[in-house]
Order: sequence, then structure tokens, then C-alpha cells
Amino acid sequence: MSEKRKLLQRCMKNLNALQDELKRKELEKKMKELESLQCDLARRQEQSGTKCAGGKIKELRQKTLQKVLGKYMKTLEGFLCQLARREARLNGDKGRASESENLPHPEMLEEYTVAFCSVGEDGRELLEAALSARRCAYAPYSKFKVGAAFRAKCGRIYTGCNIENVAFTPGNCAERCALAKGISEGEMKYTAGAVVAYHPDGFTTPCGVCRQFILEFVHKDIPIYIAKAPPPEQENCIPAIQDEDEVLVTSAYHLLPYSFNSFE
Repeated sequence: MSEKRKLLQRCMKNLNALQDELKRKELEKKMKELESLQCDLARRQEQSGTKCAGGKIKELRQKTLQKVLGKYMKTLEGFLCQLARREARLNGDKGRASESENLPHPEMLEEYTVAFCSVGEDGRELLEAALSARRCAYAPYSKFKVGAAFRAKCGRIYTGCNIENVAFTPGNCAERCALAKGISEGEMKYTAGAVVAYHPDGFTTPCGVCRQFILEFVHKDIPIYIAKAPPPEQENCIPAIQDEDEVLVTSAYHLLPYSFNSFE
């Protein structure tokens, strides 16, 4: 078995070396094409005259050429980054998971905490809608009420609350309740969400199932506003969230960075 393992390791090393060599050759080819395009662009710029009809055509060609150059530059940057990662791995360096091509690493929004009064109007509106929905929560067993709100791409807000059941399994979370409302009306894309609940020790974020469910209906990262609802003894206080209360502004990708994906 040890001989087979050694042979397999040698084969894998040779395969990686061949892949690196192919990438280098492709990089050299792209570099030559890029130099040729840059020379062509320089000649066109020198030959451009006044902005008459012919000059406008030349200007249009130059813009097209610049777009092509930009595309090539982006491709080259990708090749260079990939080669650098491969060489680092061969040298025994540890790579950053966010740079791996085998893991989803989409661009994430910033995650931070801020006072409620400093949250944007859209975020405050979602939080208030979630608070309103929380009042309808059916939680006779856990006594833990949750409210959620999601803004569809059209601008409409859909709200939901948690709904418990004596058998526990048939219950539904507030986040999925809110999204199900919109989905049943044909809204398949969402731009922001909010969740509110009261827990004395911290924020209440969506459960794992809801995080995966949310990601099904977003096509890029969206902000998720998390705030504490008033404690039971202050349930009917106005306003429900004070200006100085802390709000967690996270995002769908922060909540579930390594979501499940189906590959066809």
C-alpha cells in the first residue's frame, strides 16, 4: 500500500506541475495579445483627429478596444492570483479559505453594530414591521416570540411570526413565514430583512434552516437587521425600540458563509 501511495503522490505532483505549466503558457499568450492591443490602442490615439464623423467612429473603436483590454487584464489578474496560490501551496504555506476556488466566497457586505437611531430609514421600517408581526406570534409552549420582515425587490414588505405546534415538528419560524407569504404571491427576490425577539443575553439570529432558506431567494448579499424586542414586562411600551438600543447589522452571507449549493 505504501508503494501505491507514493506512486499516487508522484502522479499528483506531476499533474500539478503540468497544470502550472499550462497556466503559464496561457498567461504568456494573453500577455502577448495584451501588448499587441496596447500598441494598437496607442497608434489609434496618435492617429485620431478632430471630433468629426470619422473621429467619432475612431473614438467608438477606442472605447471598444479599452473594454477588451479591461477584460484581458481581469483574466490575467485571475491567472496571476491562481499561480501565486498554487506556488504557495507547493511551498507548504497555508492558504486563506476565502481564496479557495472550491468554497463559495461571494462578496460580503460589512457586518457591524449601531444605535437604532443611526440605522437607515429602510432598516428601521423593517425592524418596526418585524416588531408588529411579533405580536401575532403563536408560541404557547416556548413563550418565545419572534417577528421577521423581508423587503421584496418590488419594495413591498412581507412579515411573519413564529407558529408553534404541540407536536413541535410542524411549527414554523418567523423568517420562513414571512418569505413564504411573498413567494406565494410571486416575489422571488429580496433585498433586506429584519428579525426581532427578546432574549436577555443577546441577539436572536435566524436558525440554520432559515439561513439556508433565506439564501435560496437572494442573488447577492443582503443586509439583515437584528434587534432585541422589549422584555415581557415592557411588551406594550412605545417606542418598542429606543434610539440608543443596539442593532446588529449582519448579512445573509455572514449568517451562512458556506451554504449548501447544488452543482449540475
